[in-house]
Amino acid sequence: MKPQTVPQILRCFTLGGYTARVMDGRLETEGPQPLAGPLPVSIRANRDELIAFLNEWADGAWPPAPGSGLREVEQLLDCGLGTALDAVEAAHRRAA
Repeated sequence: MKPQTVPQILRCFTLGGYTARVMDGRLETEGPQPLAGPLPVSIRANRDELIAFLNEWADGAWPPAPGSGLREVEQLLDCGLGTALDAVEAAHRRAA
């Protein structure tokens, strides 16, 4: 099975009620129960990319901190977090 992408991982965090933060270059997650299924494998496979994305767009936390890049995209597009995440993901694909 192919690992989930960073946006897919973040959507899973949101749906599952998990939070994440980058502390001293490490990813820490908290939630209602231990992570299970394909999600931990996807996190390990994309850890560096996930940490970089959180640092660049979410001020090192999920859900994104107020004033973070993703929150600014939400305000600019007058949309929800999911749509802002889609817009940032599309911009990254175009730039790659």
